[in-house]
Amino acid sequence: MSNPRGAQDNQTTTGTTSPSPNLTGDPQDATYTTAPAASEQPPVTADPVGAGTAPGPIATDTDPGTGTAGETDLGAGTGGEYYSPRDVDGDGNVDLIHTRIEGVETITHIDEDGSITLVEQDTDGNGTYETGIAPTATGIRLAEDLDDDGTVDLATHLDPATGAPVRQDVIEDGRITDTRLDTTADGNPDVHLIDSNGDGRFDAALLDTDLDGITNDTLVDTNGDGTFDLRTADTDNDGTQESFDTATDGHLGSIEQFEALIPAEDHYHEQADTYPTETPADQTATDLA
Repeated sequence: MSNPRGAQDNQTTTGTTSPSPNLTGDPQDATYTTAPAASEQPPVTADPVGAGTAPGPIATDTDPGTGTAGETDLGAGTGGEYYSPRDVDGDGNVDLIHTRIEGVETITHIDEDGSITLVEQDTDGNGTYETGIAPTATGIRLAEDLDDDGTVDLATHLDPATGAPVRQDVIEDGRITDTRLDTTADGNPDVHLIDSNGDGRFDAALLDTDLDGITNDTLVDTNGDGTFDLRTADTDNDGTQESFDTATDGHLGSIEQFEALIPAEDHYHEQADTYPTETPADQTATDLA
């Protein structure tokens, strides 16, 4: 599992939770202010993920509609870099910060209490924000739109203390289809889960039991009942599965033991319907008003 460039398929550029995996944005819609000296910039720009919170800076210009890129004079030697805090709702506090540093466009979304809710970046300079970083209940989630179609293709979960990847999801059409987990925190994935039939739930598990990068055992649920009925093994560790075993009594285990490695609140459990969800209350005219 490689450490990627540097979040949530249910995040949008507003920083609020949404079913849409859209991470696109247009920096040309932004407004700009003169970049302050480095010593004057709030700590949020120095470490946008870090502990996940930052003091909410006070906006000096509460009119986000004033100023354009052409009107901004950043001075000589800045290389076109800028720093632009925005007070979107007019309450006197910064809600987002738009920056360009070394050619990378970044939008940092800030909650009312100063917490960072989402960091978006255009790392390839093509005008769309294809990378998003957001805190989760268990760490940090980095999402990437690899083909610039507006949807997340790859999501990497990072350890908040070390920044090391502990899980990586491949996402197709809004569904997690492939997950690699580093259960030993050694920097390498040792559990690889696959949804081979596209029903939203994993049905195969590839295991590196001796942590040498080679798959030792492969477990497959061939009939979709949640239990493994086929096991193949690489007995001499040459990279080829030489032996196999079949079962109808469930003694090979079930996919649940690996699903338990994924946090209960994760999107995977919603798509796979592996954990019960709360039944929504009946909508009334008042609810819809």
